[in-house]
Amino acid sequence: MPYRIAAVALVLLLAGCQPLPHPFEDDRPAPRAPIISLRNATSVAVAPVAGLDGDARDQLAGAIAGALVDLDVLASAESSSRGSLSLVGTARSTGSGVAVDWRLVDPGGQALGQGSDAAAVGLDSLNRGDAAALKALALATAPNVAKLLQDDAPAAQAEIAPLREVVVLPVSGAPGNGGDALKLAMTAALTQAKLTVLPEKTGEAKTLSVVGSVTLDRPQNGQQHIAITWALMDPAGKQLGVVKQENAVPQGSLDGRWGDVANLVAAAAAPGILAIIEKAEQVRSGT
Repeated sequence: MPYRIAAVALVLLLAGCQPLPHPFEDDRPAPRAPIISLRNATSVAVAPVAGLDGDARDQLAGAIAGALVDLDVLASAESSSRGSLSLVGTARSTGSGVAVDWRLVDPGGQALGQGSDAAAVGLDSLNRGDAAALKALALATAPNVAKLLQDDAPAAQAEIAPLREVVVLPVSGAPGNGGDALKLAMTAALTQAKLTVLPEKTGEAKTLSVVGSVTLDRPQNGQQHIAITWALMDPAGKQLGVVKQENAVPQGSLDGRWGDVANLVAAAAAPGILAIIEKAEQVRSGT
């Protein structure tokens, strides 16, 4: 029988430690709710890059954040939360190009790693906001930052049971950039929870799949009812369980970028997915 978990409060994970972004600010967790045990999904706030002129500082930060997102790292140059890591960097001319000396620091200011990456671009081009130059330097920098984060993944991959390997499939029905944002956020949340999240289309026959879908009702009195469903499917396509999240949101509030809302939704739902996996493991072992 499929295992069903209701997660009505979409943002309960962070309700006690920081202001909640509209439109989910009215939700609060039940006392001692077990679903709040999951740590926040790791996100990276990219600071304006020193050593550049004016708008170029923000433009390079945005390019680096975009390159990190392409590598499945939750990153933004526009917003951050209290739990975000910070990426700070300084651009300098190397004679043959431009390098970015960067440091990744935790919320307490402790350095987690550092590096220096360069591209064959001109400092003048960066300061003019040349898109190709910004992208080249961002693509040189992002992989080593991402690798630093991925190095925190579980080391003993060979010992991970198949039920601990999942693929997060595209999320359907979400307005705005919700489909991409929710998929990326759930990938990060499950990775943070020490599951092995395999890239789409590379999962083997024994891989479980997390399938997300969003339903947004027609507006009524300035509000819309939203339901987000996360189904865990076995390799044969059988549904093992469902985590469902529901709320009322202001009309049109999710039509654009979801930002940290996607992180909060995924962080609240991930423990339910883990609970379904644990139930399946118990059934498999006969306990």
